[in-house]
Amino acid sequence: MSSTGNSPRKERLLRFAHVFAGLLIALHAYERYEHGHSTYVLFGTAAVVFLILAAFHHRIAHRFPWIDAVFIAIEALLSFTIMLEFMAQGKKGLPYMYLFAGCMQLVAVFVALRKSKRDKPSVRH
Repeated sequence: MSSTGNSPRKERLLRFAHVFAGLLIALHAYERYEHGHSTYVLFGTAAVVFLILAAFHHRIAHRFPWIDAVFIAIEALLSFTIMLEFMAQGKKGLPYMYLFAGCMQLVAVFVALRKSKRDKPSVRH
């Protein structure tokens, strides 16, 4: 998912994905804050980082082609964390949606890593 060879449409899609993830994480941070849980700091920080990534996605991804894989992995970790928090609260169905999202994000990490290796320019001595 490197931006070095992506069309403007794919670039907008990747930017939207990071904005969407940032907003969902910010919403969860607010929910954690409202219920008095200290994890709101973790989620709030992650939301800000994701929104900054979205704002400067093209420049960052052009310089570091593997950055999308790293941020998708962080999204997966946060999805699994939210899943565990919801399970601890006794929620029944919602944790499985976050489990599914986290698993799909892990698949996306492997795809992004493979693509970043494929797009990496070869260095010859």
